[in-house]
Amino acid sequence: MKHVTKIVMYLFFGIVWSQENPTIMRGGYDKVLKGKDKIFQKNVASHVKKWHGAGQWNQFGWRVETGPRTGQYFIGTFNHYWKDFDERVTTKEHDNDWDRITNAYIDQDNEYAGSTIWSLLPEISYNSKSSTKIAVTLFYCEANAYQAMLGIMGKLKQANEKAKIDVSYNVYQKEAGGPNDVIAIVIQMDGYADMAPISPSLKDRYVAAFGEEVWQADYTTWTNGEKRSETEIMTFIPDMSSPAPE
Repeated sequence: MKHVTKIVMYLFFGIVWSQENPTIMRGGYDKVLKGKDKIFQKNVASHVKKWHGAGQWNQFGWRVETGPRTGQYFIGTFNHYWKDFDERVTTKEHDNDWDRITNAYIDQDNEYAGSTIWSLLPEISYNSKSSTKIAVTLFYCEANAYQAMLGIMGKLKQANEKAKIDVSYNVYQKEAGGPNDVIAIVIQMDGYADMAPISPSLKDRYVAAFGEEVWQADYTTWTNGEKRSETEIMTFIPDMSSPAPE
């Protein structure tokens, strides 16, 4: 009961924290026309330098390296309040320049096109850091298991803290765009070497923190609640991105 109470408090104060802090991100995939990658990157870099610098509306870019979206770009904006999307003011020059880039270099025949909105859950994220690569895993959840699975992520954070494990990840929940009840775990990596198994294992960390019985119960909850999952690796592109906040 003690562990359950602690997780409930994590989630409750996390919701309050999220309402008072900028945790909303919005982004989507762009498929670039064949042979246009270099010129696309150059034009986006120029656009970002002029309109998305320090103190301006942020914009960040990654290139997808694995999965069905390999070669596409993920472009997103982070750390917003909901009201920011109502209050944002752009110039005609900015909008025309982005339309020019889109019309000249983006392949409109893309089944993965479209914007999604996510909220960061810092209360169940762990040891977040900047990184050159990210491994993004999307978990599509059963509606009646979704909250329980978020609670399990809260327990995993506690287990990682107890083990002082050297990993870094953010947890997001989808707010809009496509299927609902989706959790995203974004592992921040320095390179592919960070994909290798680590010790102690996830199970060993969890059991050390909560015991075998809790592990078995939560493992069953997770596996029964997960409809499917998918992982893709992306590489950060600094030139296509706003400067990191101070």
